[in-house]
Amino acid sequence: MNTITRLPTHTLGYLGLIPFALSAFAISLEISIFNTSAMLIFVSYSAIILSFLSGVMWGNILNHKESSTSRYALLLSNLFALLAWFSLLHSSNNYTWAIVALMLGFICIRIAEIKFNSTHQDEYYQQLRNRLTTCVCGLHAVVFAIT
Repeated sequence: MNTITRLPTHTLGYLGLIPFALSAFAISLEISIFNTSAMLIFVSYSAIILSFLSGVMWGNILNHKESSTSRYALLLSNLFALLAWFSLLHSSNNYTWAIVALMLGFICIRIAEIKFNSTHQDEYYQQLRNRLTTCVCGLHAVVFAIT
């Protein structure tokens, strides 16, 4: 990754943590945000980001040399997007299930990225993704503990 794309990637990555942190904080205070449940905001934002990462994974696979595992990676990227969607659909019935499913989705997509894309991504991006995934999963664990 060149220096021109590092700063925006770094900045946007960390800015993306703000909705997670703010909604987790609001959940801990039992307050709503814009007349919307902080829990719904947390779960829906989580589902959107997991879907986004699924699309990134899809794009990375399509933009690199096809291998024997490309088909599995494409299927996994779709499964992660479906997990995010399913979690969002069922979050109103059971937020706890949705939080756990989404957290596992973030862990699994990171593992899949390492397995299928690590040779195409530089060390800086790998470390950034590890830190962001750790923060996101940590916030999911905090929200799980609160609820």
